[in-house]
Order: sequence, then C-alpha cells, then structure tokens
Amino acid sequence: MNKKTMSYHLTPSERAIMDILWHEKSSMSQSAIIDKAKESGTMAWKERSIFSMINSLLEKGIIEEDSFIRSGKTYARTFKPTTSRAEFYAHLVFDSLSEKELREFKSCLRSLSAGNAADIQPQDDDKVAE
Repeated sequence: MNKKTMSYHLTPSERAIMDILWHEKSSMSQSAIIDKAKESGTMAWKERSIFSMINSLLEKGIIEEDSFIRSGKTYARTFKPTTSRAEFYAHLVFDSLSEKELREFKSCLRSLSAGNAADIQPQDDDKVAE
C-alpha cells in the first residue's frame, strides 16, 4: 500500500482554529473565528496573527475559501474545513504508522468500539512474524 506524503502537523494555534471550524456548521470569517476563540477561551494567539495562521492552513490544504460576506464597508473571505475531524485524524495516523502498527491500531479500534478499552491487545491475525 503506497502512502501519500502530506503534512498534517498543526501548531497549537492552528489546532484551536480547526477545532472552531470543525465545530461550526457553516463557514466562518477571520473575525468570526477570533470572536469564537475569545468566547470559548481558546485564543492563544494575537488577533493580528490570524492572517498568517489562516494562510498556513490554506497552504496545507486543510481549509479552503468558501465565500465572501459583507463586513462593515468591505467584504471578508469565509473559510471551511476540507475534511472532517475524523478524516484529518485518520490521515494523521495512517501517515505516521508502519503497516504493522496500522494493523495493531485497527485491532485497538475494534476493541475500543466493542467496549473492551481496558483489555486492548492485538488479535492473532494481526500479529506479524518478525
């Protein structure tokens, strides 16, 4: 299986922005993101830094421009995630683990979803001879 190499590394501030965007059901402007971060107490950056963080997320392909909205006398861009939170973390795990580790990870997920979180061990069919 060939893995697609892509950077899914997010800084803590980028992760806070993504958490806001993933939680909202519609696209948001930079000022709306700042307002939401202030409201939730997750704003760990200076307001003027939002522009560079948004550009970084755009370059990584994790968000995209969605539309424009009226903001005072001008217009502001709105942004939305290109993937769901689950898809993002699935790619992060997939790109980080070896084939053997992925099999073990899948086994752990099966155990967790079956309610066996306390007893997570690889299944015999997932073990690979070394």
